[in-house]
Amino acid sequence: MKYIIIILVFFIVSCNKDSSNEKITSDINIEMREKIDSTSRTFQFICKTQEEYPCCNYQIGNSFIKNSDRVEINFDGIIKPEVCLTAIGPATTTLDFGAISNGTYDLEINTEGKKSTGQLIITSDYYKIDLDKERKIQINYSTLQKIPTNTIWGTVGYQTNTNATVVQTFLDSLQLLGATNQTYPSGMYAYFQINSAGNILPPENHGYDHIKPYIFHYTGITSNLKTIVKEYGKNYGDSLNIVLYTTNGETFRSWIP
Repeated sequence: MKYIIIILVFFIVSCNKDSSNEKITSDINIEMREKIDSTSRTFQFICKTQEEYPCCNYQIGNSFIKNSDRVEINFDGIIKPEVCLTAIGPATTTLDFGAISNGTYDLEINTEGKKSTGQLIITSDYYKIDLDKERKIQINYSTLQKIPTNTIWGTVGYQTNTNATVVQTFLDSLQLLGATNQTYPSGMYAYFQINSAGNILPPENHGYDHIKPYIFHYTGITSNLKTIVKEYGKNYGDSLNIVLYTTNGETFRSWIP
């Protein structure tokens, strides 16, 4: 008896292009992003043109292939929207690679006939882009740190210095629940930045007169965190705005019941 052996090669193909695309006339900025939800972590490229367009919903046409050791991306022009959102902005697209495995991937990015080549390196601690050539591509930062499991972080925004003591009391309450200080490598993370001294930095354009960012290691019950955040919201109202994130994909805000 003869047997026919069929070898299947699995890969991911994504496509978003149109034959009537306008040409890409500026460099494309690429920002790595780690997206965390309750079930998994996914890896993304957030892509934006340096050129701005008359509608903020212009798209970058693209296709990409990801397999076990290679990622190929093709940017195929600018897609003009049928309905214009009337605000000036860059053309954008998000490339979602899903729950990508650790390893070293050959990386090729093609933009209007210009090829950038190098490697995408993924470890247990970080994502890294190492391009030998950058043609029509700008990488916002070459390394994105992974957020360690069992991390909680957030901010406390307040309007007057008189609330500073209350802010510290809130942070003490987290530690009484079991939150502990931990050393985090400096660098960019998907949702925050750690400076060379090991401190978490406040977000830009936060809108408060005063803001206190925080980050802890926490292995306890997250519903207890929610209870504390809501209790401070109940007691202090708009004078103290707390947001707390977890690596389980949860978000707790003091101003939302």
